[in-house]
Amino acid sequence: MLSSNQSEDKFASLPFPLGSPGSIQSLDPTTLFSEGKDFFGSGVHSSKKGSVRPQADARVIQVGELKLLATRTTPCISIEEGAGFSTLSMPYAGDTHQYKDGRIIQTIEPGDIHLSPRTGGIANVGYFSGIICQIDHTRLKRTIRVMKGEDTRVNLEEPYVFQKKEADQEGAATRHLWSYLSYVDQVLRESEYLAAGLALDEQIYRLLALSVLQAGGALERVKKHLKSPTNKWTNPLDDLVDYIRSNTHLNLTLTDLEEQSHYSARHLQNLFREKFNCTPMQFIRRQRLSAAMERLQTCDHDDTVTKIARECGYRFISNFTTDFQREFGIAPSVVLRASRGEGR
Repeated sequence: MLSSNQSEDKFASLPFPLGSPGSIQSLDPTTLFSEGKDFFGSGVHSSKKGSVRPQADARVIQVGELKLLATRTTPCISIEEGAGFSTLSMPYAGDTHQYKDGRIIQTIEPGDIHLSPRTGGIANVGYFSGIICQIDHTRLKRTIRVMKGEDTRVNLEEPYVFQKKEADQEGAATRHLWSYLSYVDQVLRESEYLAAGLALDEQIYRLLALSVLQAGGALERVKKHLKSPTNKWTNPLDDLVDYIRSNTHLNLTLTDLEEQSHYSARHLQNLFREKFNCTPMQFIRRQRLSAAMERLQTCDHDDTVTKIARECGYRFISNFTTDFQREFGIAPSVVLRASRGEGR
């Protein structure tokens, strides 16, 4: 059994995984875990027998629709439940810990990535420093389906361990998931609003989907789908453009466009660049801004810039103002006042 000082020294030595802005809470993790259903479901979390009382430093980071928990904790036992979700655990540093679910026993080392369904499995966690978040099975399965180009049977009721040694192999998606989190950190250091505007959560799901497909030996099918021959603009793509223009108020993602058109992300990127000289996501942003300009120029008496921005798919007014000025060279508030005949 570690003494209190030994525990504090080891706990303090673990590197905190993200340096982006946000308040850090120091607390008893059993309190956080029982309430933090965005991360751990409705399970029971308690200290490991013979260890000191658990403690944690934790920071919640909003990345689009995903909440990441950057945390470091002392040893505890975790039993999680909550149908339709998994816990994504990415230990950056700390001890080896063990996960058991029925007959499945898995060992997780620092640098591994663990995707565990909330089916009552037991995680015997040592000292831990890393990232934890909740993964929606419906969204992940949808992402897997469109990236594979066909319906696919993926059993997310079983746990996955994507090992660090496998991530060192050429083309391993899990290696890029770690790298991508570093990029997310850099973006959030500049602006907390950029994560939503850049759909950073979508990329996390896509990298995780590739990891699951690679673990299931289906990566070759993904490559085949991505290389599917089509270099021509077709009627389905015209329909896709109409769909985008009719749904500028929605938070459309690249996965939405793949599912709607049945084209791979790679070919959508190439075809949009050829026809519109931009990426699909840039095209969506332009359509939102065009719709916003029209709304500002034909506004009702009770319209505000914030109201119009939200109706055109923007969650944050600062993002809207920046994008609008970059696109049209004028502030949206100026357009709104002018449409009412008010002076600048």
